[in-house]
Amino acid sequence: MEKRILIASGGTGGHFYPGFAIAQELRKRNWQIVFLVKKNDPALPTIEDNNFAACQLDINGLPRTLNPFKQISFAGKLLKSIIQTKKIIKDFKPLLTVGMGSYVSFPVTLASIFSKIPVIIHESNAKFGIANYLSARFSKKILLGLKLKNNPFKEKTILSGTPVREFLSQNISKPSAKKQLNLKENLPVFLIFGGSQGAKKLNYSIVLLMKYLEKHLEKIQIIHITGKRDFKIINEEYKKQNLVNHPNINIFDYRSDMDILYSASDIVISRSGASTIAELMLLKKPAFLIPLPNSAADHQVKNAKILSDNGCAILIKENNHFDKNLRQNFLNFIENPLLQNKLRDSYENLEMPSISRAASFIADIIEEENTNGN
Repeated sequence: MEKRILIASGGTGGHFYPGFAIAQELRKRNWQIVFLVKKNDPALPTIEDNNFAACQLDINGLPRTLNPFKQISFAGKLLKSIIQTKKIIKDFKPLLTVGMGSYVSFPVTLASIFSKIPVIIHESNAKFGIANYLSARFSKKILLGLKLKNNPFKEKTILSGTPVREFLSQNISKPSAKKQLNLKENLPVFLIFGGSQGAKKLNYSIVLLMKYLEKHLEKIQIIHITGKRDFKIINEEYKKQNLVNHPNINIFDYRSDMDILYSASDIVISRSGASTIAELMLLKKPAFLIPLPNSAADHQVKNAKILSDNGCAILIKENNHFDKNLRQNFLNFIENPLLQNKLRDSYENLEMPSISRAASFIADIIEEENTNGN
């Protein structure tokens, strides 16, 4: 029998890329994969460029309002997505379904259960999202990217880690990465990026921080990825501060070569989405983690604490004292270069499965579940 699987993924990079990494591993094992994503999902070009099949569901997240029209619209799209998924299941005949936790996962899980297709879900964050929480009770197995407190589904939970994109595991030396980026070999590199869910306040604060630290800029190098949405206004802010042409500040809207950027960097300043946390674990990178304010169920704070509580990163909340705390931590890092060694070494004490093997480990679980189910 041909091995076929549905992967419900997408919505954000944190939900898509782990599912994509699993799909790449399963393809090596001769599985046929169909992705189920939301309509016009940003992940579609990546799926198509890698010759995976995809079906789009017209579904939105659960409305955070009592507005009856939005609730009725959501219910209608949910029902339509379940019916559409049942038809896909009938035509494709998958052996299993994997849900990666985006709101696409819930109708796919329900349709799979109605069609008697076993479901495995993966939760990347340190707290269940609502889609995964609702899906968990119907799932055969629950895979966790990070340790969860007060997990109500312990009996069917496995700590698997969160898979990351394959190319990030390439071994690129720091001198080679710096040379490719035209950076000075003798100066530390601060890599700064926000994330798919927004970082406007962080971007503005970084510009002000660079102005505040202007006299220190000869000692460090900055790579600031603003995101395409904010690049123009942030670039203008750098111009206002007379920093746009500073030789040690490199500003980009987007970079796809994250393997090279990570390899060149000494410290990462970023949000604390699940995929970023997994990438930091894989590469053992010291970090300043700035959780997205008001993230669902405060999950980015909980993600960040996995690293900060173990001494691998510094947690800086985006509150009224944010700019002051960011300045203090940045200066401390410049003046105490050995601090990065302390943070990096702390990863050795982090009790987590190997991130480099997460995709393979999850593929093993999928194949075992398929064998047991047949």
